Amino acid sequence: MSEKHIFIFGLGYVGQHLAHSLAKDGWQITGTTRDPARLAPLLPADWTILPFNQDEPVPEIESHLATATHLLTTISAIGGFDPVLAQHEAEVSRFTGWVGYVSATSVYPDQKEGFVDESVPAAPATKRGQARLEAEQGWQAACQAEILRVAGIYGPGRSAIRSLLDGTARIIEKEGQKSNRIHLSDITSIITAAMAKPRPGRITNLCDHEPAAQGDVVRYAASLLQVPPPEPIAFEDADLTPMARSFYVSNRQLRSAIVGPELGVTLQYPTYREGLRALLESEVKATKP
Repeated sequence: MSEKHIFIFGLGYVGQHLAHSLAKDGWQITGTTRDPARLAPLLPADWTILPFNQDEPVPEIESHLATATHLLTTISAIGGFDPVLAQHEAEVSRFTGWVGYVSATSVYPDQKEGFVDESVPAAPATKRGQARLEAEQGWQAACQAEILRVAGIYGPGRSAIRSLLDGTARIIEKEGQKSNRIHLSDITSIITAAMAKPRPGRITNLCDHEPAAQGDVVRYAASLLQVPPPEPIAFEDADLTPMARSFYVSNRQLRSAIVGPELGVTLQYPTYREGLRALLESEVKATKP
């Protein structure tokens, strides 16, 4: 067994960034994706890329898990159930290494006043949040997984700067609504620290230090680009998908009592301002012809 071998269910935005970071430190990487033929040529040749289909088991999953020391899943609950546990609960239950489940802060209740940290009991206000909570409970019951509750993710290719540059940015105004974000690099730092200081069943909020209205973030990005921000649209008048609408339904201000005090992590991007400033040059370059 390799001393540093992680199996990642879901080599998506978060999974790939973490894997690249760990690979630089000598980790062996095995992961799944829905389309290995498309993704595998884009990743290092020494990574093992496996197919994941919610209706079929991953080929030879037991042999792959047998050589892994760490297991992470980034795959969301689909249709009210966790697709990994649906196929592989038995194998996951027998895994003896560190296990992490990437969840979302939508499991928390609305709380207009004060801050929500890991001591606040989960009480989802949306169906998506309830599905996330049930998946968390399933993973903890199966293998005492650590739960990583992630706020709004942004980073290269997924930022207010990028949406302004490609013409898709909008400001949706809902009175009093604030939320937290977390930069992709800080997500990787926190997960890596959790793996180095394991505590089965631990719940950790991955969030920045400044809850902010969505419009404030877009306006700041516009100021960096020296372009006018889009005209605001009232929430009631916005044509939003059900998923986007659920973001605005909830209102909570997050913080973590674990990331700094227990894991010893100092965020590289403690607010959206530092994060957006760091992304400015690369986002502009990425959108130039």
